[in-house]
Amino acid sequence: MHQQKKTSNLKILLLALLVMALWGTLFPMIKVGYSAFHISTTDIPSIIVFAGLRFTFCGLVLIALASFKVKRLALPKKSNMLYIALGALSTIILHYSFTYIGLALGEGSKGAIVKQVGVLFLSCFAFLFDKDDKFSVNKVIAGVLGFGGIIATAVDGTGISFALGDILLLLASACSSIGTVVTKRATQTLSPIKYTGYSQLFGGVFLLALGLALGGRMIYIDLPAILVFLYICTTSIGSYMIWNSLLRTGSISRLSVIKFTEPLFAVIFSGMILGEDIFKISYLVAFVLLLLALLIEHRPWRNKNES
Repeated sequence: MHQQKKTSNLKILLLALLVMALWGTLFPMIKVGYSAFHISTTDIPSIIVFAGLRFTFCGLVLIALASFKVKRLALPKKSNMLYIALGALSTIILHYSFTYIGLALGEGSKGAIVKQVGVLFLSCFAFLFDKDDKFSVNKVIAGVLGFGGIIATAVDGTGISFALGDILLLLASACSSIGTVVTKRATQTLSPIKYTGYSQLFGGVFLLALGLALGGRMIYIDLPAILVFLYICTTSIGSYMIWNSLLRTGSISRLSVIKFTEPLFAVIFSGMILGEDIFKISYLVAFVLLLLALLIEHRPWRNKNES
């Protein structure tokens, strides 16, 4: 029994790390997508159209998979519509509007680290939203160290520098945190695949309509652009299905701690794919502080009572 629980915990950890790695690749690949579709980083309406197409496509695929599983159209119950709407608003519409525009204005590597502010909040204060989480001093210490890591990313040769893109990514992080709490509650009564599909579809259609209304367009399309788009969509579908399934039964604070590894993957892939300069002292300091936060937050997991 004990061995089975250990294996289960290891499986959760490995799946969560896989999701973080996949999300880490999306930071640079979204910027690659802008280039592939010839979308200027100043063309905000077209960036919103790009995001809208991504989530509309992902939502349709997920709903098709859910329907195939039950051999009929998988429709949500009326009682679930509020959660789906809140999930679409927080996780898709607001979160990705801020994320896409913020990434267009800044570096993918730095942006990935800035977005961890919401993760810090959830790792420290998840007990406010989830009865399974308990308050602890370790969580506060981890939060302080983690916040120090976020500030370190903004330090350059002239002092602390926070641009508009960084502010937008902070807002995206706040929306993501709200979406995590909504997802945790929604998936208690709704299957993760159905919840993810409908929230992404509704959010994607809204973004697509908004972008088109503002004059956004995606005129240039060729095979490389389609392949980039398919990679982003496939990665998004797989990672969100896994993550929302983990949130259904897992602890928000514990999963939030694992989410600290997302910027590590994002920085590595941004250096590999975009050729960004990732060898900065400020990034090294940030990673050390985030790692300390991660280790401190992990200490309760080794508590005898929990094991």
